Amino acid sequence: MKKLTILFVISFLAFGCTVRQTGFTVLSTKHVELSRIDLKETDVARNQKGSDSRLWILFIPFGGNPTLEDAVNTCLESGKGDFIINPIVDSSWWSLILFSYGSWHVEGDVGNSQSPTTRREQTMPTTTY
Repeated sequence: MKKLTILFVISFLAFGCTVRQTGFTVLSTKHVELSRIDLKETDVARNQKGSDSRLWILFIPFGGNPTLEDAVNTCLESGKGDFIINPIVDSSWWSLILFSYGSWHVEGDVGNSQSPTTRREQTMPTTTY
């Protein structure tokens, strides 16, 4: 009975949550000129993931505050690109007595606007006099 009570107290003190924050069409933290990109012809690295997190022990944080920007940059670096198509953004956290953990997660298809297949030809209208 004593073990069951201890297990109940620990499970009562342990909690956490994961929330889908939002979904975007295109997401980037870098300067990208979207008018020069043909998204239908773009080579992308599929299902790339990035995250940023922090651990707390005894209310002392280890590392910087987790940010969405750092999670996006990690995803871009893993896909070697500069924009993410159809990204999904989640935040999660959990706590167990004196330990806590919080993080941002980004997942999507990473494209590179500098690759030759991504660039759309810019055509100037011709005029005749």
